[in-house]
Amino acid sequence: MKNKKLLYTALSASLLLAACGTDTSEEDNDKQSIENTEQAADTGTEETESTDGESGGAEGTDTTTDENATSEDEVTEEDSTSDDSDSEADSSETDGSATLADAVETESDEQPFKMQVLPTYELTSEEPGRDILYLKEQEDKYMVIKTMQASETDLDKAVENMTETLAATSADASPVALTDEAQLPTSKELEKVQAYRVASAEGPITAMIFQKGELIVQVMMYDNNDESYYEEYLKMAETIQPK
Repeated sequence: MKNKKLLYTALSASLLLAACGTDTSEEDNDKQSIENTEQAADTGTEETESTDGESGGAEGTDTTTDENATSEDEVTEEDSTSDDSDSEADSSETDGSATLADAVETESDEQPFKMQVLPTYELTSEEPGRDILYLKEQEDKYMVIKTMQASETDLDKAVENMTETLAATSADASPVALTDEAQLPTSKELEKVQAYRVASAEGPITAMIFQKGELIVQVMMYDNNDESYYEEYLKMAETIQPK
């Protein structure tokens, strides 16, 4: 009997120890599982934050790029507008202007033309087929204007007559053709332009002939030795046109 009791006691103790060992193991396993889950959650949060940060950086880069592109587009448009404006201004200067600043449109009394006359000059008809545009304060500085109908004029003959008249104004020099663009009209409305110059004691005398529409225009400009009035003569001559 004593042996049976000892056996039962031993078995009971073993079962109790086994049960305790099982509970402790299960509790440890549960704790480890919870810790692993929490670590996984923390890792996922860090990865999410890292991904969000990278995404935010990418979005910031895209925004900066868009702003730079917009800025470049605006600069390009401004440059284009500026170039267009510069192109139009150059064209106006190259073609010549039909109107001079402060000038007054004046009609000839004897010939079928009108022109822009600057305030310091006056246009008067000396005789049929001949007008004088003179400087008010210095009447020996002037431009003689003669017009002819293109349909009734032999241009080569008119040029020959003009150079003969020019040669007669100087006993010491012969007429020389002007080829320097700075000395010639710039208006594209003028055709068949020919110009000659002769030297004189008082200053150069320049004869010029050109066609504008159906009008042949011949002018003779009397300047001083400094050529103080040639540019004004030339600009006013360019504005001559049929009435």
